[in-house]
Amino acid sequence: MAAMTVIDRIRAVTADEQGDSRPELAAASHGALTALASWALVVLVTVVAVTTAGGPVGSAVGAGSAVWLGLGGARLGLGAATVALVPLLALAAVVVAARLGARRSLTDLDGSPFVEGGVRDQLASPVLRRCLAWLGGYAGVALLAWAVSAAGPFAVRALSVVLPVLLVPLLALVLAQPALVEPLAERLPASLRRGLVPGLKGAGALVAVGSLLVVAMVVLHISRVLHVHSELGAGVGGGLLLGALQALSLPNLALWGVSWLAGPGFSVSLGADTTWVESQTSLLPMVPVLAAHPDPGAFPWVVRAVVLVPVAVGAWVARDALRGLPRLSRTSTKASAVASAVGVAAVTLGLLDALGGGSLGADRLADIGAPALRMVLALIVTLGIGAAVMLARDWWRLRR
Repeated sequence: MAAMTVIDRIRAVTADEQGDSRPELAAASHGALTALASWALVVLVTVVAVTTAGGPVGSAVGAGSAVWLGLGGARLGLGAATVALVPLLALAAVVVAARLGARRSLTDLDGSPFVEGGVRDQLASPVLRRCLAWLGGYAGVALLAWAVSAAGPFAVRALSVVLPVLLVPLLALVLAQPALVEPLAERLPASLRRGLVPGLKGAGALVAVGSLLVVAMVVLHISRVLHVHSELGAGVGGGLLLGALQALSLPNLALWGVSWLAGPGFSVSLGADTTWVESQTSLLPMVPVLAAHPDPGAFPWVVRAVVLVPVAVGAWVARDALRGLPRLSRTSTKASAVASAVGVAAVTLGLLDALGGGSLGADRLADIGAPALRMVLALIVTLGIGAAVMLARDWWRLRR
């Protein structure tokens, strides 16, 4: 064909970049383009939404930049209020998009990024230098987005910018190049290495259970949810966007459910706490899904049996950890692996809850959701009970 297709042109440019004598520059440009791609998508959606409502384009671009940083974990300020509720599924999508960009940019890398020697020798490693260049390109665009966000209504909290600027691309880079964390993994205690995967599986299982609990409550109170949605008058476009944001926040709400199962409970506003004992009501934010909040009043005593859910998950986690060990291993070895798995599960959920945030504004909405620290402690206890039962069962079977 006389004319080259767009794909042919892209391949030609890529080939030129791969043949460049400065591969770090090409890696940095790929990192910048990766960040620009997801930034442009979020800004485009924001601009369409704001301009449709009659807002200025400049402010919309600034708001879109702030939203993109917010999806990466940054906290947004609006006057005296702080919006610190990051939809975890949206955050995962940003990380996955960055990982895809990193894999495509660094796909030709082969071997470990580390070499023998000191820090200077490590920095001379071509693999590590390209990885750092990609990270720098992504971080540079994120910092630029922070500067652009000043034109919008949101003030991005300075300390929280570390999350979208460094944590997101670093996590994406590790997922694309697992060899980056091999030296760290080798230095971890053996018990922690044995309990890492079972613990992560346990955390995932609890998030799945919490998600099912949230979906069940929404279905049970669907009429209230739809009523609040209609009262907002968001229109078709706004309604779809609002629905998407609530769907992307399902893991956040699932963590609230996990906290309720473990004991500490959760809060949807000041004075609206839900525990095993009772559900309290107060002024609720106009978010449709929160209309699925349980009716106010005391719960029957049998509701406390929900604690058996994390206990059962703890037993499952312990069984999975024991399965990876020789049957005749020492009891202390088994106990340390099981304890590590329980700790990994509890701490992972606590970190996710802290990352997801717990603020939708000021005053009554300044601190909502699950209390991360108390949830971690309660999970260690409840998961630990189930794990201890499974460990005792294993010990008893070997004694017979």
